Amino acid sequence: MQHHSTGPGEFEDEDEQRRLSVFHLVGLAAGGVIGSGWILGADEAFRTAGSDAYLAWLFGGLLMLLIAAVMVELGTAAPKTGGLVFLPLQSSGALVATVVAAGLWIFYAINLASEAVAMTKGVAQWVGGLLDRSATLTPKGWCYALTFMAVIAAVNLIAPRIFFRINSWLTVLKIVIPVLAVVLLIAAGFGHDGPPAGGHTRGMGADAALTAVVGSGVIYAYVGFQGPLDLAGNIKRRGIGEAARLRWAVFGTIVGSMVLYISLQVVFTRYAATWSPSVDESSPYAHFARLASLMWLGWLLRIAAVVSPMGAGLVFAHAVTREVAALSRAHLTHRGLQTARKATLNRRYDVYWLVLLVDFFISGTVLVAVGGSWDTLVEITGVLTLVVYAVPGVVLVSLRPYLTGYSRRRRGVHEVLARASFALIALILYGAGWAPLWRGMLTLTVGCVLLLCLPILARWLPAFGRIYDAKVHVTLFRDWRTSPAAQAALWLIGHFAVLTLLTLLGNSSVGMDHKKFLGGLAVLTALVSFEGLVAASRRHMTEVAPMLPTPGAGPAAPEASAASG
Repeated sequence: MQHHSTGPGEFEDEDEQRRLSVFHLVGLAAGGVIGSGWILGADEAFRTAGSDAYLAWLFGGLLMLLIAAVMVELGTAAPKTGGLVFLPLQSSGALVATVVAAGLWIFYAINLASEAVAMTKGVAQWVGGLLDRSATLTPKGWCYALTFMAVIAAVNLIAPRIFFRINSWLTVLKIVIPVLAVVLLIAAGFGHDGPPAGGHTRGMGADAALTAVVGSGVIYAYVGFQGPLDLAGNIKRRGIGEAARLRWAVFGTIVGSMVLYISLQVVFTRYAATWSPSVDESSPYAHFARLASLMWLGWLLRIAAVVSPMGAGLVFAHAVTREVAALSRAHLTHRGLQTARKATLNRRYDVYWLVLLVDFFISGTVLVAVGGSWDTLVEITGVLTLVVYAVPGVVLVSLRPYLTGYSRRRRGVHEVLARASFALIALILYGAGWAPLWRGMLTLTVGCVLLLCLPILARWLPAFGRIYDAKVHVTLFRDWRTSPAAQAALWLIGHFAVLTLLTLLGNSSVGMDHKKFLGGLAVLTALVSFEGLVAASRRHMTEVAPMLPTPGAGPAAPEASAASG
């Protein structure tokens, strides 16, 4: 086992430099949520659900609140920076943690590509030749997108204090502009009528809205609230305390974004007759502002079409360095990525350079694979997000005997919420349809294969082994009859396999009753899988006791997080 060489005093000093206030936490949560989704998602949601598109934002927001209730409870009971990877490792073992890590790492990396594409579309209003007639990237547009990806990565290498200050005030700007747009465009839109163009003239019902939750970028737009959870071990403790700060940041962001997104969809529906993707505008709302003779608002919205995606990209690029550090300390990927230090442009060989470089490569590869399509990136991200968000409920219930200061009443409530969120995530994934699900699951499979098989390749090829050092975990599957960690992974993988099969059958079904039956079956199998996962995880913890941080107890030793590796 390789230990981190930083002394305790040095670690605590650096950790204290990163203590985050509510303002900084809201900057992370809202900065991650308010990106390109609100600009580009309303049109697709309207095309899918018609005038009922607002229901997609309502369903997505309520689902995020339910998931967040579980994730925040886990984050406050066991506050750990990088906890989305670290805590599944402690509860369920290396294989489940690898599945989570693969989904998390790829969807954080893909966000870099999707936000860069959105920025390119925003800049296209001023710079010609970035998009062709079908609004896809030209060779010149690809150069801009890759440049924006590089800029987002580079900004993350400034001193953390400066980064959080920049991000927080950038988030304020990102919130103010769409709020202004909602208020002024609703006021100007009274009396504006006409049938919607380019979409349905009537509502298509709750089923269509459910489909839009994943496929139209709704989930993508809400993703990012977990930014404070990625840094749960770095929150200020004085005053109202860590838990209260975390709850204010996460729940406040989700509720506020629900109100904002539903309002923006109402604005879009009112003005939909005037909008088409062929209109020479980066944002439909900028187009609406021009029609309403609000030219200054139009300019602000054009700026927001570039600033909002960039801000969200900054948050995800920053958070992924923490999660990858946790992944590395657990020996689930190259051990040389585990040093979580303050990065600056003067430290040319700081580990963050390497993490961000790897993310740039992953996001660039996926971007090429999908042909630069923002819509496809959003679909994949939506699926991977829900995969990652499904696991904290399992972790919370599994760790219950090991969590201190946790009342019996709160345990009961959150165990119900954990099971409900797991089942609802399965239903949302089923409702998303076959195309988004198979793309997302294929991407997850590729990530898992790479994380599990690269250590074997490093053993076979000494030259590769000198640059990649990670523990081999895939061999645990050989002892699946006796290994609880392997059994937990098989329950999780089996759950996703069954869900994918049911979605395929539902996609080929012509009867609505048949589809509803398969949806109910997806919920039932999810609940069975949840109990199987919890049982296997608890058996694992009887063999390998979890090492959990205690709320308010100070930063844990860096070596502790590798204990289960």
